[in-house]
Formats: sequence, structure tokens, C-alpha cells
Amino acid sequence: MPPPPASDPDAAPGRRAWHWLAGAAVALFGALASYGVWQHQIESTQALAQSRFERQADALAELLQQRLTAKIDLLLGLRGLLLVKPDLSRSDFERVAGSLQLDVEHASVRNLHFTRYVPAAERSAFEARARANAHLDGRLPADFSIHPEVEQPEYFVVDYVWPVQGNEEAQGLEIHSQPVNLEAMLRARGTGALTASGPFALAQQHGVRGAAINLRLPIFAGAGEGRPPRFLGAVGAVVSVDTLMQGLSRRGYLDGLILSVHDLGMAPSGMPPGQQLFASGVLPPQGKHLTRDVTVGGRLWRLALAPGQSFMSESEARQPLLSLLFALALTALLAVLVARLVMRRVEALDYARMAASAARESEARFHTVFNQAAVGMLQTDTVTGELLHVNQRFCELTGYDADELRGMHIQDLTYPDDAPRSRALQEQLTSGELTEFRVEKRYRHKNGGVVWVDVTGSVIRAAPGARRYNISVVQDITRRRETEQELRYLAYNDPLTGLPNRRLLLDRLEQALAMSVRHQTWGAVLLLDLDHFKTLNELRGHEAGDRLLRQVAERLRACIGADTTVARQGGDEFVIVLKDLGAAMEDAATHGEETARRVLTTLQEPFDLQSGEPYHTSLSIGITVYDGNGEPADELLKRSELAMYEAKNAGRNTLRFYDPRMQAVVAARAQLEADMRAGLAEGQFELYYQPKVAHGSIQGAEALLRWRHPERGFVPPSEFIALAEDCGLILQLGQWVLQSACKQLAQWSGDEQLGALSVAVNVSPRQFHEGGFVAEVLQAIAGSGADARRLRLELTEGMLLQDVEDTIAKMVKLRGYGVGFSLDDFGTGYSSLAYLKRLPLHELKIDQSFVRDVLTDPNDAAIARTIVALGTSLGLQVTAEGVETEAQRAFLEKSGCHVWQGYLLAPPLPRERFEALVRERAAPAT
Repeated sequence: MPPPPASDPDAAPGRRAWHWLAGAAVALFGALASYGVWQHQIESTQALAQSRFERQADALAELLQQRLTAKIDLLLGLRGLLLVKPDLSRSDFERVAGSLQLDVEHASVRNLHFTRYVPAAERSAFEARARANAHLDGRLPADFSIHPEVEQPEYFVVDYVWPVQGNEEAQGLEIHSQPVNLEAMLRARGTGALTASGPFALAQQHGVRGAAINLRLPIFAGAGEGRPPRFLGAVGAVVSVDTLMQGLSRRGYLDGLILSVHDLGMAPSGMPPGQQLFASGVLPPQGKHLTRDVTVGGRLWRLALAPGQSFMSESEARQPLLSLLFALALTALLAVLVARLVMRRVEALDYARMAASAARESEARFHTVFNQAAVGMLQTDTVTGELLHVNQRFCELTGYDADELRGMHIQDLTYPDDAPRSRALQEQLTSGELTEFRVEKRYRHKNGGVVWVDVTGSVIRAAPGARRYNISVVQDITRRRETEQELRYLAYNDPLTGLPNRRLLLDRLEQALAMSVRHQTWGAVLLLDLDHFKTLNELRGHEAGDRLLRQVAERLRACIGADTTVARQGGDEFVIVLKDLGAAMEDAATHGEETARRVLTTLQEPFDLQSGEPYHTSLSIGITVYDGNGEPADELLKRSELAMYEAKNAGRNTLRFYDPRMQAVVAARAQLEADMRAGLAEGQFELYYQPKVAHGSIQGAEALLRWRHPERGFVPPSEFIALAEDCGLILQLGQWVLQSACKQLAQWSGDEQLGALSVAVNVSPRQFHEGGFVAEVLQAIAGSGADARRLRLELTEGMLLQDVEDTIAKMVKLRGYGVGFSLDDFGTGYSSLAYLKRLPLHELKIDQSFVRDVLTDPNDAAIARTIVALGTSLGLQVTAEGVETEAQRAFLEKSGCHVWQGYLLAPPLPRERFEALVRERAAPAT
């Protein structure tokens, strides 16, 4: 680079003064701008802190409302139980209330109670009934009486309460003595709706103090046609406000907040605070804190909240100061830079001639890069958008050649939907608001297709008055956008049927709930489950199942319409969301039933699964109606599922509405499961033995599980075996039965009369198909010292079809150790000689359904003789179950079946009675 020309010595002092003056002006302007940045940062951080505070306040108010709503759900279940059974006993009330696990699930609920309405004329009779109504533990409330002792025309008496311990004084309490609770009770009877009492001081109970409220839900029973409903009383819950708020605090919802809760009673919003319910600290003066309102049973709670600590991190709090220091440093740097630039301006003029030459060389290089770039490049007029120059890659991208594009405008190529945004960018470039931009948009290809592109443009500086233009770099991103759209589709849609998946379903259902609240209308949720879909998959394969699901989805779309959400929740379950069905619940129920019956009719037509013959299926449908007030989306789906299971229990191919009584059934089922787990741990289960007779002598026995419940007595296997299968407890029960049977065989082995007996044990499908089943059997045999040849495992036909090869492998391995196998209930399942001849069986058992009518039904007689002939030809022992008469036994023996079991000899017996029976029948021979 040549040295700069020598400057004029006479002009140097003035030039130096001028360039320092420019630097000082930049410094002053920068200082003012830095101050503005500092002020803006302070305001931004304060606004951010306030926003975080308000979000946490909103979250706290919403969660408090949800927690209170959860208490209401407790009362709804109890009211439903009392509506179904108005004469519910005290012990049943305490059993149901105890199953709700208040100390775990609802720690703030101090007690649940039922306050009964008693006319003065019925007082004496009521007290007598109450003293004879036993507690859950069997105690009678012998000292029950209405107190305080005041003569009144009517009484509201606390009849039932849970937990009993600590609430003994509440039983018999007449609430006319408590004005706060009396007001809520009268309001509940008058309105028929949930009411909340005013706050009252909570007596010392389990270490809990502070304000409490009483939530009450009235109960009316039908009094006959033409007569108004009869008021029975109200179920209620005493809720400790302090415990409720402390629970939220432990979960972090009060972190950083100062909270005060006041009860405004029935006052409208805007009234001054009423009685304080809770306070976590001292609030600042009025106007410096937020308020949020929560409704509780017709009363209004006002939450006053103030920040108790900064909602900013230390780094965020330092941000304004750091911004100020950075701006000042930048200002200083710019001031020095401006001074240096001004000083060099004269020197720069001397290089202008050299720069012009370099510019021409740069122009040549630019054109080379422009034409040979691997991305599309174009030069357009900044004002008009006219295309001035394009390179070859841009021509390939749009399908036009350079001559066709030259003279066109950029709007001619832009996709219509993107044109407004493109014009807005053009106007900003023309006005000088933008000097560069980046945007993703669509071009129309010459062949009519659409090309997604990423466009980066910048305005090229030009001399004043000269034509302005900009350079744009264009990249083809069509494949990336298509991938993004495909991923977005897969995130919200079921890939098999194309219907919305569960994620999108929940979103649509939340929108429907919000619409119901806004428009004050009802809607309905229908949960559809295909009947016997699992059987289809097992018999014809998953490909046939997938075809069925796709065709069902197509019929549902055509039947329901495009404006209604139809989703696949998973497996063979579909969900239909109906909204805006009218202002009455009855209208919504009617519309929901009509839609369900239309769906049932649509799916009655046969399906083509490409298997050579039409396939018929049916649906079980559960329906729940909603109005958007308090029911979350997940809860609606659970209720619909309960109703769907009721439809299946009713015989399938039908519909059922959700009934609150289902909740009581679910609670009872949960209690039975808990009792079953406790019973297994406490040794409540035992084995009974039904003798198996061969040629007149007892050959062995079938071990049958019995449950002796400490309160209910013997629980029928039909009640707990299916539940054990569903909850997985069947594995533990099966293991216990197997080990107990082996131990009994070992104990009998040393007895002359009992040592030759065999014991048969029923094996559940789930237990048999566990990977460690063989090891489990061998461990039970080895651990007890039993003779494996005396053990028989009874299997059903259904479990053999799940995986025939695995079944045979397990049976062969155990047969190698001497264990025998019986095929139970033969002829009632999917009998097949193809697998029967491959199984290493020892015995076939004729199901008692064939034996029962063997003397009166020729078909049953023929089936029994066929099974005997088949088993005998295969070298298997054939045993008849359910033999109750001598005539049945004689017929079977004449047909070649010499082994039987049933009530003709004995029902299943306890071990001691079974041993006595064996010794008794062996005595004559001895």
C-alpha cells in the first residue's frame, strides 16, 4: 500500500480540534443512550419479577380451587351411596369413609359426617335406632343422644362421623347450637346445592388448630309420584384451612409469597375483607398486593398476596448495572473510533482513486460468485421488486430460464398466501426501515408446484439518486419443511388410522370443556371399545386387527361428521367428543344416546379383512355428559371407561351412561383387593381338597383355594379369583397354592393310607406363561421334598393356544421330572386334535356342564362318550367333574369313564375332614 499523501501543516491544528469535537459529541450521545438503556433494563426486570409473582399467585389460586373441588368429589360419592341406600348403616358408612384414606389423600379433611334431618315427633324413635346402629368395630353407641338438650320443631343431628376416634362428642350434636353451621345447613336445604359454612375455630384435634369450614351436600329422596322430594339431611366434610394451606406450602406453592386468606361470606367481589382464615405473614398496605377470588360452596374467599422475596435471580438483578457499564464502555470505544475515523477521512480521500480500481475488480469477482454459487441468487429493484439478475441455480429452483425471469417481479413468483408478508417486507425496504431480512416463504414453480425457500436479503448501498437494489440468497428447504410437517402430524395423529391420538384428544376435550363454560351448554364423551378384539388378534393375527381398526375409523368418520372429534385413544379404544348439545343435561344425554346408537348400527355391517369371509364385530360404549364445571378431561375419560365396562358386563354391543354408583363399586373392588393382599400376608387362605375316585377308591384330590375373611367369613372364589387375575395378585396366590400343595404331599408321603394320593393344582394362564414358571414348580417340589409324580397341574384349553410351542416345551420339561398334566374343562374351549396329540398330557377332564344333563340331554351324553373314547384312544385317563347322582356315575362308568369327582362322594373338604374320609373308606379294606 503506498504511503498517504503528506497533509497540509497549516491545516493540521484545526483538523485535530474538529475530530476531537466529533468524538466528544458521540460520547455525550452515548452517555444519554446508556442512561436510557439502564432505565429500560430496570423497568424490564421489575416487570419480569411482577409477572413471575402474578403467575405464581394465579397458580396458587387455581390449585386451591382444585383442592377444594377434590373435597367436593368425596361428598358426591357419599351422597350417591346414600341415594342408592337411604337406610345405609353406620358400619357401612364408616367402611366406605375409611376406604377413602383421609390421612393420606385428604389430610386437611378432619372428618366426614352425615347430618340427619329429624322432625321433633320422630326424635325418640331416631335416638333408639341410633343406639342400635353399630359401629364398624361392632360397638353400639349406647350413650347416643341429641345434644344440647333443647326442644325444637325440627333437628339437624350429626348421626354418622368418620373417623370415630377424636370425634365422639360430634355424634348426636344438634347444629342449631352452632349458628355458622346452621346457616350453611339451611342454605343447603333451600338451594339443593353444595354449601360451605362460615369459618369457625377448630378445636384441638391431632395437633391441628386454626380456622375450619364445613362443606355440606344436601340429600333428597324421592317421595312418590306427585310429591316433592323428601329431605334426608346432608353429608359434610370439616376442612382445616390451616392444614390445607400448609399442604400447599410443603409442595412449594407458597414459596416467595406472603398470603392472607379472608372469607367474604356471601358478599360480592369488591367488598372489604371479612374474617381471616389463614395468614403466612404481614401484608404490605392496601394497593401494594394482589387479590384473587376463590368460590367455595356459595361463599367467596379472597386471597391477598404479596411477594415475600425477590422473584429475580442475582444475575438478573445485576443485569441493569452490567448493561449500563457495557453501554458506557461501548460509548467510549465509539468516541475514540469516531475521532480516529474523522482524522483518517482526509487520508481516505487519497485512497479513493485506488478504491475505485479495487471496486471494479470486486465487481468482477462478485459476478463470478453470483453466477457460480451453489445456492440461488438474485438481484431485485428495492422499490419495485423487479428481477434484475438471477443465477443458474435460481433458474433450476423455480423452473424458469433467465430470460423468462428477467423483467418479472418477485411477487409473480411468491405463493399467494405468503404475498402479504412479502409486500410488507418490500415496503419496509423501500422506506428504509430495513436494510436486510431473512424469511421462509413459498415460490410457485413453473410446473405449478410449490417450493419452500429460505431467503436472506440485504440492501446494496448506492449513490444518492441512483437506483437502489438488493441481493438475495435463496436456499431450497422443501424437504426440511415436509419433514417438519410429517413430524407434527405424527405427534398429534394415530399413524394407523389417521385419527387424532390421545395427546390431541385431550387438547380438543379441554377446548370443549372451556366452550361449555363460556356458552353454558352441555356436551358428551363417548368411549368405544371393540368387543372380542383380542380374540381376533390371536386367531387371525395383528394384520387383520389393523385392517379392522382402519375400517372402523373410516366408518366413524363417515358416521359422525368432520366437525366432531373422533380419536383413537389406543389399542381398540376410540373416543367421540360431542359439544354444544344444549343448555339441559337431558338434551346432552339424548344426543349422546342417539349418536351411540347410530354408531352401533353403522358397525353392524360386516367388515372385509381379506380373509375370504366377512367379519362381524360389535362395540361397547360408555357415555358421560359434562358442562365444563369442575370435571378435568382425564376424569371424563375415566368415567366413560367405567360406563363402557358396565356395557361389557351387560352383554356387550350396547351402551351405558356413567352412574355415580359405579364409584362405590370401584371403591368396594379396591377394598377387596386390599383385603386380599392383607389376607395373603396374614395367612387367611387355605386349601380344601375334593376327592377323586377311581374304581370305587379315592385316588387323589383336587386342591381348591378358599379364603376365610376375618369379617365376611368365606369369600366365594368367583368374587376374588377374577380380581386377582386383573390386579396381578394371581401370581402370588398361585405360588402359595403350589407350595402348600407340595408341602402337603410331603407330609402325606410317610402315611400308609395317604402316601399314594396325588394332588391336582389349578394353574392360571398368567402364572403358566411367566418366564420362570418351570423353575417355580421345581423349586416348590425340591423345597418341600414332595414326590413330583404325585403332583398334577391342571391347565385350561384357552391358555394352551397363546403360545403352543412354549407351552409344549414347559410341559415336556416338567414331565421329565415326573409332574403330570390334566386338561381341565375339555370341550368348552377351542378343542383341536392338532395340538392335543402333541401335548404330554396325563388326563382329560369332562366339564361338569356336560355331566349335569348327561341323562336328559342326548347331545351332552354324546359329547361325554366322545371325550371318553378320544381320551382312551390317546392313552389318557378321563375324569368326570361334577358327578352328583349315582345314575350319572353309572352312565359314565358304562361309557368307559371310571374316574370321577363331585358331590356324590363329597364337596371340597378341609384337610382334616379329607384325611378322615380317606381313612374311613380305606378301613374295610384294611
